[in-house]
Amino acid sequence: MKTTLKDIADETGYSISTISRVLNNSSRISKKTRNEVFSAAKKLNYKVFDQSIADTNTSLRNVALITDFHEGQFYASFFYGFLQSVKKEGPRISLLNVHNPKNEIAPFLSQIVDEGYFDGVILFIPELDNTHYESILKVVPADYPILSNALVDNPRLTTITFDGYSGGYQAAAHFEEQNINKLGIIRGPRNKAESRFRYNGFRDYIINSEQLDLLWEYEGDFNYNSGIEAFESMLESGVEPEGLFVSNDLMATGFVDAAVQHGYKIPEQLAVIGYDDLPMCVQTTPKISSVNTDFIKLGMYSIRELQNKLNDNTGPQNQLSMIPVELIPRESSVKEKVVAEADK
Repeated sequence: MKTTLKDIADETGYSISTISRVLNNSSRISKKTRNEVFSAAKKLNYKVFDQSIADTNTSLRNVALITDFHEGQFYASFFYGFLQSVKKEGPRISLLNVHNPKNEIAPFLSQIVDEGYFDGVILFIPELDNTHYESILKVVPADYPILSNALVDNPRLTTITFDGYSGGYQAAAHFEEQNINKLGIIRGPRNKAESRFRYNGFRDYIINSEQLDLLWEYEGDFNYNSGIEAFESMLESGVEPEGLFVSNDLMATGFVDAAVQHGYKIPEQLAVIGYDDLPMCVQTTPKISSVNTDFIKLGMYSIRELQNKLNDNTGPQNQLSMIPVELIPRESSVKEKVVAEADK
């Protein structure tokens, strides 16, 4: 009786679609899966078997970077970093946008996998939580290279992201070095893990400092207008911090613009630090200090990890890796004029 793909699937436990991709030399298959399928095919005398294919590592050719793209400098900088990273790492990268990701991400990914064009997927959709990642795992084959750049608690997928905790910690340390002791924070939404990490780093440094006090907090939504609203809320509260850590640059820019319009002198009356170090930080007056997140490095590490998964996807599927961040001091937080090396 002629051997079929179903016979090989029954022998190995893999799906028929996975067997088909292996026998068609798809680059999206791990070395372990490839070897097991070819061994079973040889055992069952499947006539197109070619063991030499199983012994070669494959390279990423096409990678899908999937986001819920929004207008503004953040996503432009994020994607630009990936484009720069693949100049060194090799594969073509395509930016794909998914509308209504909470409801559509699983069927969208199922379609991506079935089409067979992309060798791996990188997700950056911060609003997803672990219930959404569980639905993703149900439609994506276990050996398909996929990872996330969005931080969640107890990640289900391999996640590579920035060390937001360190960013908040460095911001508080910088204020202490500048003898700016009465502090406030504009945090991001509480339901987002990256917001909590940045907040926790900032707060923990303050708690362990005899010099610093956290006097005022405001929860924003990461948008420019939220920074303006935060400034108005601060005025209404009557609290006057000397230094303010803002959890992203959009809110920081909105806050600084509103403060300057109301006659505040920055940093003399109120020092400000943002997060992400977007181009807007050096396009404002004063230039805004910010925690630098290196998107090129994020891209390079993500592509390398996808390549590793492509050749051997048998390791942990929920590993979390943090990329270091660095505070770039500028006019908004340094009372003596300092020009960061990055701005020269």
